[in-house]
Amino acid sequence: MLRTSAKSLFVVLALLVLCAGGPRRDADKPEDAHRIKLQATETVEAILDGLSKGDFGLYTSRFSDILKNAFTREDFLRLQNLFQKRLGRPESAEYLGHYFQSKTTITLFKARFAKDSDDVLIKLVLEEKSAPPLVVGLWFDSPRLVK
Repeated sequence: MLRTSAKSLFVVLALLVLCAGGPRRDADKPEDAHRIKLQATETVEAILDGLSKGDFGLYTSRFSDILKNAFTREDFLRLQNLFQKRLGRPESAEYLGHYFQSKTTITLFKARFAKDSDDVLIKLVLEEKSAPPLVVGLWFDSPRLVK
């Protein structure tokens, strides 16, 4: 059941990313890169903190309205349970960089969790038509999450 829910959540998140709109940048200025890194890092920290504490409000605090409406508290509790069992508490998240695609900014993080010696890739998709940018897509890439 969790596996099906995770697949459904992935499909919903993927559709939201494809439908997301926002400004498109032609070049990455140093001041933009710094701002993107700071905003994305704050957002990932809030998401991981919310996941760790079981705080649905904190976890979704930077989600777009579409994503908030597509992700229920029950979905969150299943996700949190899966993370607790397979990965444990988040220990760190390191910003790797970003790129632009489909009018969104995609940021990548390398995260470490207490029960996994491997890195977990976090892909955070942001729309920048609001300030601060809102999350329109979120993926955690770890083999331990799909067992």
